[in-house]
Amino acid sequence: MSNRSPKEDGLRLRKSVSSWLLAPSGLNCLSLPNVPKGLSNPRPDVIGISHSGGYLAGDSELIAVQVRTSPSRFISTLGDAYACSVFAGRVYCAFYLGEANFSEEQIEAALHLRVGLIRVDSDFSCQRTLPAPSLQPVERFRLRLIDELGLATCQLCAIVFPSPLERENGGSLFWNEIWAEHFGRLRNESVYDRRALCPDCLRNLEKIATERDG
Repeated sequence: MSNRSPKEDGLRLRKSVSSWLLAPSGLNCLSLPNVPKGLSNPRPDVIGISHSGGYLAGDSELIAVQVRTSPSRFISTLGDAYACSVFAGRVYCAFYLGEANFSEEQIEAALHLRVGLIRVDSDFSCQRTLPAPSLQPVERFRLRLIDELGLATCQLCAIVFPSPLERENGGSLFWNEIWAEHFGRLRNESVYDRRALCPDCLRNLEKIATERDG
């Protein structure tokens, strides 16, 4: 790739892929939260948050990307990416190919595993060769990762937003004590079953309450 060290090449490659994920000409992700150090299996190189609900819903997708400086372990990397489907709604592999292109066999393998392909050329520009199909992640794993990313899911509109635990004036948290007690999850009178409301929904609820009281 260059005279830089493999680590430097990998960092530059992840930076290019991250920029493409955020770009309107790429996947137009809303944010790229840092991948938690404690996340080990599976561990994507980049995670993007994408709004998928359109005008009528606030649904958000987690997009997981494995980034590689070469396609030398192509099938294994596809497997690593597909493992991320336990929590991600779409999964991609981004490979540095220089002037080369993906072969028909590589595209066939990616299609079989439902993994999207991103080609990175010699000037580190990214092109999506194969769009990733929508997957059905395990909701428990998805919500756990969202929490580990310092984010929360609004109980009303379903958008993913910065957790009120991490940022002031960023919505509101409430604690479901009756629910926790029902499932035996009360510990030393502490409740860990928490839910979140985003700033928009919280403001709308306050507006409705004010109008009714008035």
